[in-house]
Amino acid sequence: MFFNPLSPLDPGIAALFGALIGAGASMIAQIIAAFVTARHETRSFQRTLRKEQVANVADAYEHALNVIFNMRTDGNPDRSTRGKVFAQISLRGSAPVRVIIETFLNLSPEEKRDFEIEGLIEAMQRHITQLENDTE
Repeated sequence: MFFNPLSPLDPGIAALFGALIGAGASMIAQIIAAFVTARHETRSFQRTLRKEQVANVADAYEHALNVIFNMRTDGNPDRSTRGKVFAQISLRGSAPVRVIIETFLNLSPEEKRDFEIEGLIEAMQRHITQLENDTE
């Protein structure tokens, strides 16, 4: 027998074709859903990492300000504390913040008392704001 495209399909073959088409469509839908979910989760994970980075920088800046404030008022933090704070600033701080802190460290005790900490605070705030804007 020859295949006649105008003749109706056998009900069994039509059911098989329907099942294959349905299974294929279902598979495609699952693949698309998995892809969309993976992209969403990746973006969510990246946002979380960036927020943690901002928090780490803010913590390092807060600790550094505390140490600098104490040094301005003739406090003398132990070497370990100073080393830890300034290592964190070296790793996480912006270039302007690092320059200001290096300048502060090279001042004499009398000059440290007169140091304008507001410039340092503004540089730190600008950096944190920039990081927050990059997160969004």
